[in-house]
Amino acid sequence: MRRADLERGASRAAVLASLLTAGCGTIAPQVAYPNVQAGGVVAQAPRAAAAPGRPNPTLAGLHAADQRVADVAYRIVTANAALCSDVKPRTGLVLQTALQYSPRVRAQAERELRIGDAASVDVVASGSPAAEAGLRSGDVLLAVDGQALSTGAASAPTAGADERPATYAPVENAQAALDAALAQGPVRLRVRRGAAELEVVVPRRIGCAYDAQVMPGSELNASADGRHVFISAALVDYASSDDNLAVVLGHEFAHDVLHHRQREDEEGFARGVLGQLGSSPASHMVAEKEADYVGLYLAARAGYDISGAPYFVGHIPTVAGDLGLTHPSNGEREAAVAATRDEILTKRQRGEALIPTPATASMQAH
Repeated sequence: MRRADLERGASRAAVLASLLTAGCGTIAPQVAYPNVQAGGVVAQAPRAAAAPGRPNPTLAGLHAADQRVADVAYRIVTANAALCSDVKPRTGLVLQTALQYSPRVRAQAERELRIGDAASVDVVASGSPAAEAGLRSGDVLLAVDGQALSTGAASAPTAGADERPATYAPVENAQAALDAALAQGPVRLRVRRGAAELEVVVPRRIGCAYDAQVMPGSELNASADGRHVFISAALVDYASSDDNLAVVLGHEFAHDVLHHRQREDEEGFARGVLGQLGSSPASHMVAEKEADYVGLYLAARAGYDISGAPYFVGHIPTVAGDLGLTHPSNGEREAAVAATRDEILTKRQRGEALIPTPATASMQAH
């Protein structure tokens, strides 16, 4: 929902000069998002939320954030498969390994989370195939359809690298094996739970091919890269209800569903100048408005209560300055989300399908 800081050493004047001389076009809207002015929204009582800027959470706090995000993300990607051009089987599993933690905290992670070098289950999304199969947090994955999984190996520490993870290989290998097996049908997993080994069968369920990951951090931040959604632990905490969290994740998933990263890259603006932006500010403004519009549909289609969404998005603390070049103001967002909410509720009352209204025929259910 925010772009990255500008490159170090690039002055605001230099960036603005680049924008004025770049001569870039603007991506064409794919959906008929509301064009509104700020104001006119009836305020609602604010929901309890954590203040921004709080310290990084504990490992236990990250685990709790992982569970909330997994639950909400799973509902969104499976409820909206018909709107996604990229789909794949979804298990509801979030995997981890001790090797993904920096050497500074790895021993603590091994002790508190009871994990090792192999891929193990971090959390299981509620109502997912993995939950139906009986998988639990802490289960260690040993084999997929009879094929043993490899573990990673931590490289020798180097100077200045004490904050870097050793490797994600165990998780990447396990996920690749799961994806390949699920492409053929239900998958048989052998896992270790405590001292016992057991086999479970995980059914196949299709969803959008995008995942969500929690990142440590005290800033209220979220982003999407075309395949993944990243959300800070602080923003998970700030979105104190799952309905609010669905609004945030819906917005970021909408960037992926609408292929904004790819479309902005194709526009050809130098990504190095504006970090994550990668396109003209006008194009990014279109993308943000589309993501608010489509994201609310994604949340509503997943069964979340969107009645309080306008107040929530209109009062998320933002960073002043350059953000105004690429994002609507909070007041404009609040008014637009209120209009989108009313559009969705009207369609629901009429018994119409909850499909975002296309700007052209390109946006439709597959």
